[in-house]
Amino acid sequence: MNLLILDGPRNPRPGNNPLYRGTYRAHPTHCDEIPDDDEINKLFFWFLEEGGELGVVQDLSKALRFAELWNARLREGSRLEVVEVVGVEAHPESGGEFIGFDLSAGYNNSLLATGLRQFFGVNQLAEPVRQLWDLVSRHYAPQLNGQGLFQTLEIASLCLRSMTALQDLSPNLFEGGNLRIFRPVGLYAVDFKNTRLPLQIPDS
Repeated sequence: MNLLILDGPRNPRPGNNPLYRGTYRAHPTHCDEIPDDDEINKLFFWFLEEGGELGVVQDLSKALRFAELWNARLREGSRLEVVEVVGVEAHPESGGEFIGFDLSAGYNNSLLATGLRQFFGVNQLAEPVRQLWDLVSRHYAPQLNGQGLFQTLEIASLCLRSMTALQDLSPNLFEGGNLRIFRPVGLYAVDFKNTRLPLQIPDS
């Protein structure tokens, strides 16, 4: 089981969709107000060791506990959540609540964080590419759900195919790399109430 512990937007630039709840969000941090041997910081060091650069962990009990401890400290309107991320060939194991399908690379970066809206510099694109991007945006942006993600795998896959074709016509249009590293992934929000798995609360 692949789990992410996510907060609000990773990049607060104005172009990002404020409703977005996909993989491209902020990871939890060290709690500087308390010692390293406190439970929340012990879990932070576990998160760094197990999650690595991408922040993907497998221990559901520790992930939920880490989020719980941080949420007790965060101001109102900010909340960490534990999300199970599932590839197209797999099925969710946690019993989490379905959020939607993201277009993600390495369960991390995403093509949907901006809500598929027009971006800065679009007017400098060649006319055919600009017109095609306008069609893609007008067709797929309204199909994003209230979490800024796609509701079905089929629509997510078709959108990715369209964006990949556009990137082939205009390199670096969306990302500096190859869009073929992006995949549709399903996201499921997990908490103590909806998990199907027996949980062992970590020792403090």
